[in-house]
Amino acid sequence: MSEENANLIDDYERITPIAGGSSSTVWDVAEQRTGRRLAMKLLNPKAQNVAEAKASLKHEASVAKTLQHPNIIHFERFVTHRDATYLLMEYFRAPNIKQQLKINRSAVHARIRPLLEGICGALVHVHEKGWIHRDLKPDNVLMNRAGEVRLLDFSLAVKRKEGIAKMLGGKMSQIQGTRTYIAPETIRKHFPTVQTDIYSLGVTFFEILGGRTPFQAPTPQEVLQKHLTQAPIPPSELNPNVTPEMDRLVLKMLSKKPADRPADAQEVLTELRRIKIFKEDVEERDLSKKQSETAEGVEELLTARLDSRADAQLAELMRANPEVENRYQAQRQARQERIDKEERRRSKAAKDRSEQSAPAQPPVPQPMAAPMPPMGYPMGQPFPGWGPMPGYPGAGGPVPPMPYPQQPGMPGYPPMPAASPPPQMFPPGPPPGYPAPPPAASQPPAPPPQPARPAPPAEQDGELPFMTELPDVM
Repeated sequence: MSEENANLIDDYERITPIAGGSSSTVWDVAEQRTGRRLAMKLLNPKAQNVAEAKASLKHEASVAKTLQHPNIIHFERFVTHRDATYLLMEYFRAPNIKQQLKINRSAVHARIRPLLEGICGALVHVHEKGWIHRDLKPDNVLMNRAGEVRLLDFSLAVKRKEGIAKMLGGKMSQIQGTRTYIAPETIRKHFPTVQTDIYSLGVTFFEILGGRTPFQAPTPQEVLQKHLTQAPIPPSELNPNVTPEMDRLVLKMLSKKPADRPADAQEVLTELRRIKIFKEDVEERDLSKKQSETAEGVEELLTARLDSRADAQLAELMRANPEVENRYQAQRQARQERIDKEERRRSKAAKDRSEQSAPAQPPVPQPMAAPMPPMGYPMGQPFPGWGPMPGYPGAGGPVPPMPYPQQPGMPGYPPMPAASPPPQMFPPGPPPGYPAPPPAASQPPAPPPQPARPAPPAEQDGELPFMTELPDVM
C-alpha cells in the first residue's frame, strides 16, 4: 500500500465500496496502468480470524479461475502479500437481486425469463466443471437493466463426489450455507450433491416470484425445522400471476427428498424454456396499471382545488403525454356541462318554489245588490214599529212601493193583499240606539193613486211561493 495515497493498493486505486462483510469488502477500483475499472474483494486486516478468511478467499479464487461462462463473474487474479490480500474480478455494474426485489419487484419480473434462465445456465456450467456452489441465493446474483446476469461468490463451493466416493457418501463436519436457502440434507450434514443446489435454486425462484422465501419463522432453528418437515405453499398464493406450470416446477425443486427433485440444472432450464412463467405480460400489466393511476391522478387534480403545485403537476403530465391532455380537456368539458345542467335545475326549482309561496291576490270587490224586502211581506208597507229616519223622504207616511223591472216572459207581480197578515219577523219597537218613530195618526192619509195593474192569475197548485222566482240580482 502506497504511503502517498492511502487508497492505492499496488497498482489499483480504491474508488468506492460496493459491498461489505465481516471478513472482506468489495471495492470499485481503477487500474493505474490501463484505467480499467475492476472489482476488488479485499481482506479486512482486522478480521476475527485472518488466516481462515485468507484461506477462504484463496479457495474462491481457485474455483473462479476454472469457470468461464457469460453468466458467471469473470475472474482476474488473486494477490496476497504482507500488506494486503485481495481477489480481482470483473466489475459488473448492477445491484444484486435481493436489493432489486426490495426496491422494485415489478422491474425484476419484467426481466424474469432472462434472469431465471441465466442463473440456470451458470449453474449448469458450475456443475459441469465439477463444483457444487452451496450458497445459491438472490444476494449472489447480479442483473443489469439489459437483463444480463452474473453468478458470484464461490467461497463455499466444493468438489462433486464421483464414482466410489459418491457411493460411499459421507457427512460434513459442519453445516455451511445460509439458513433460509439451505437444503434438508445439508441440515443433516449429508455431503452435498447437484440436487442440493437445485433446492437452493427453488428457494431463490420462489422468492423472486412471490416476494419472500417459502419458510418464515421467528428463530433460525425454527426455519431449519420447517426445511425438514413443512411442505411449501405454491408461489401463486403470493402472486396470482404465476402459472400452474411454474408452481409445479418450483414445488418439485423444493421436494424434501433429493431424488424427487429435477436430476440437474439442465433439466430445470429445459422445463423453464418450455413453460409460461406468468399468466399476463408484466410490462403490459404494469403499463395498464400506470395509465389507470395516471387517470386517477388527473381526475384527482380536476376535482381538487388547484394550487400552484397541483397545477404544475397537471401541466407536466399533459406535456409528457398528449393522451392525458386530451383526457383532461374531455373531462373538463364534461364537468362544465354537469355544472351548467345542475345550475339550470336549481334555478328552475327556485322559480317553482317562488310561485308556490306567492300570496293569493285578493278578489275584486263586486257591487252590492240592492237589499231585498223579506219574503212574504207586501212591498211598500213599513215593518211594524219601524219608520223612516227624521229628515228622510216619506217620514210620517207609508213608503211608496218600488216597482220591479219586468223580466222577459214574466208577468208583473202585484203586492200581496192587505188581508194577509205579515209574519212577525222582527220584534216590535225600534232597535237599541234608534229614536222612536212619531205616533201614527188615527187615519193615515190616503195613498197616492196607483196605476191600474192587470189582475194576477189564479194561484195554481204546485207553483212557487211569492219572491221565490225572483232573480238573485236585480
